[in-house]
Amino acid sequence: MENGKCECIGVATFSIDGETKQFGLTQDDFDFLKEREEQLQENLDGTLKLLERIAEEKANLEKRLAVIRQPKANSLVKA
Repeated sequence: MENGKCECIGVATFSIDGETKQFGLTQDDFDFLKEREEQLQENLDGTLKLLERIAEEKANLEKRLAVIRQPKANSLVKA
């Protein structure tokens, strides 16, 4: 890279429309892919945390609803 040339340090193989294609990868490509992987992992982690909070809130709401409904069920049993 010092002489202005992009030096291939790896090869990526893809199947595109049933045809196998190979592309040379430079260090910049690998750096970009690593950065993209980290961003995607951060997005996944954030989404998982959000889903956990939603599940907890749902469980709390279901508990409240069960408590609200319980007295009505008891009054029907007594009648």
